[in-house]
Amino acid sequence: MTEEMNSGKRALLIVLVATVIVVLAIGIYVYIDEKPPVATGQIVKLDITPIHSEMRVGAGAQGVQGGTDTYDQLLILAQVQVRNQTNIPLFLHDMWSNITTNNGDQERSLAANKTDFQSVFVAYPQTASFKQEPLLRDMTLQPGQSAQGLVIFHYPMTKDQWDARHGFEAVISFTHQKNLVLPWPPAGK
Repeated sequence: MTEEMNSGKRALLIVLVATVIVVLAIGIYVYIDEKPPVATGQIVKLDITPIHSEMRVGAGAQGVQGGTDTYDQLLILAQVQVRNQTNIPLFLHDMWSNITTNNGDQERSLAANKTDFQSVFVAYPQTASFKQEPLLRDMTLQPGQSAQGLVIFHYPMTKDQWDARHGFEAVISFTHQKNLVLPWPPAGK
């Protein structure tokens, strides 16, 4: 009977030691194999420009006057910095932003392309003081290289809706790599 107990204890001890060895091996593998993100970055500065437009709607039938349509929009000018942390080139593919509104809905805006980027400063002269070099799509970041530039997003909302949002993030997309998500804190935080 004592020999059976010793045999059972020995088997239990062997199973426990084997389990500990396997768990340690998995832990070491995960720790060694874990790679840092390919890129880091941040939104250095964020400027919001509300645009309020009113347009007269044409005259109605039989001389009845038309009304006025109002249109509120926001231009979000984000100064973004990105750094390649790998030993291979990174190819910046696209940029967009996501806003989580106060009711939890998500809205997305693609960044202005090179042509639209220049047009913003012509169409909206009040944005001229924010003008700087854009962060361009299809650029290559060499290993260790950083890039900084302005990215412009557009949302059909009021400044009050922006102030009530739950979140904002800019997303930088790379070819064959994970997206880089750059959060901006909600208003008042």
